[in-house]
Amino acid sequence: MRAGFGIPNNQGVENPNDLVGLAVTAEQLGFSSVWVREHLFHATYVAERLGDKPYHDALTILTAIACATKSVRLGTSVLVLPWHDPARLGKMIATLDQLSGGRVDLGVGVATTRDEFENLGVDFATRGKRTDEILGALQALWTQDTPQFTGEFYRYGGLKFSPKPLQTPYPPLLIGGSSAAARRRVARFGDGWHTLRQSPNQFAEGRRDIIRLTEAAGRDPAVLRYSLTLPMRFTGTPPGAPVQDRTALTGTDDDIIETLRAYRSAGLDEIVVSVSSADVNCNSDAMARFMQQVWPKL
Repeated sequence: MRAGFGIPNNQGVENPNDLVGLAVTAEQLGFSSVWVREHLFHATYVAERLGDKPYHDALTILTAIACATKSVRLGTSVLVLPWHDPARLGKMIATLDQLSGGRVDLGVGVATTRDEFENLGVDFATRGKRTDEILGALQALWTQDTPQFTGEFYRYGGLKFSPKPLQTPYPPLLIGGSSAAARRRVARFGDGWHTLRQSPNQFAEGRRDIIRLTEAAGRDPAVLRYSLTLPMRFTGTPPGAPVQDRTALTGTDDDIIETLRAYRSAGLDEIVVSVSSADVNCNSDAMARFMQQVWPKL
């Protein structure tokens, strides 16, 4: 199992350069990956959390991180596909993959902030259908010299598209969400499943379902990757839930180790830990404690 760190671009950190600095620290401490999140407006729960504080753009922050790091992988947890034009997004991701030396992991999802969809003029009811279509369009744009794609919302043909991603055939597509539709999307399009706040029991059940669906779709489930983002808090007091039902890394070092072992036994390939704070020192201290006192004991 690998360890990633969630860069708090969604927590209201005032100076975006501090986010890049955290990614550099994560790489130095031995994290395998860093991840950013996406919202375009301060919608619903985002507005409640941030007020007037900034939510920095995911791909801009990842681009800056790519230029400041050498080996850490660059993940999105997750980009909301229905908000993006596939040709523009495809070019941005391919450029970032080239710039970073092939380090992009593209986590994608559909989001649930209806007010944000309304503000963007995107039909909330068709977000799943749009996401499936965009995934197909991206695959065509990245693998065909002159992409041919015809869908309900997007059509391409007759023009070359470049650059292509450095990774072949393209950066791993990690499908977010925990719904039945998300699991079907993994089976159809995904190179892996990237979900949030699932307990070890919930994750294991979802993984089994995805394996079944992938086999039914005629694909080999052995190639899929499984990653999970969880909040982490060193509280010093035992968690209230049994280990198999926990949805956060909390408690003492030993409690967190116990929870991580449960995820590893459930088949998780990568745990992404995040600190729900805009305090840069708090993030740095949590990263150091995790990698120096917790991770070596697994």
